[in-house]
Amino acid sequence: MTTETRLRGILEVATAILLGLVAVATAAGAYQASEWSRQSGAYANMAGELRDESLATGIASRLSSYDDNVRVTEAINLGWDIEEGGADVDALIERQQVVLEGGSPGLVVAWERWIEAGQAPDAFPLVDPEFLADQLAPTYGANRASAVAFGLSDDIGDRSLQITVASAVFALALLLLGVSGANRSLKVAFSLAVGGAATFVIGVVISLLAVVG
Repeated sequence: MTTETRLRGILEVATAILLGLVAVATAAGAYQASEWSRQSGAYANMAGELRDESLATGIASRLSSYDDNVRVTEAINLGWDIEEGGADVDALIERQQVVLEGGSPGLVVAWERWIEAGQAPDAFPLVDPEFLADQLAPTYGANRASAVAFGLSDDIGDRSLQITVASAVFALALLLLGVSGANRSLKVAFSLAVGGAATFVIGVVISLLAVVG
């Protein structure tokens, strides 16, 4: 057996092993790219739904704010009538309570804090920090969650693109290794095998970068 024949045998074995590794890596990369693409789409849909929810709750919050303003104004007018006294004071107090209870959750508590603060301007129910936080939380919470979901969608989408590029590199490595196995010239076959191996390593690096993020 000549030296060239031995080298040819070793090269064919190495090429066959590399072909198997590249084929597995290509299949795994294609699967992972598909999975990440699906996840990216799911996060994008979630982000869209949260954005719509934020818009809807924002509109509802504005309408509630207008209604609360009307109710607080009416409660203040009733308060003046209560202070004047009269036979129907109890009825006025009850009416005032009903008006406030029909408003947004927490309006009654904010009103009571305002009364306890001596009706100080900075404690006015509609500008009460706790009351405003409760009213705005659904809108800003959904808006923030939407931004996070969009960020995740973009991040996973970028990973999917990277792994797709890696799969294309693996496909090129398969081509080089396949041609190497079919080439009669040992030098050309060796050069193609080395090129295929190098291309495979590049694909692995790109895949690892996609996984690590």
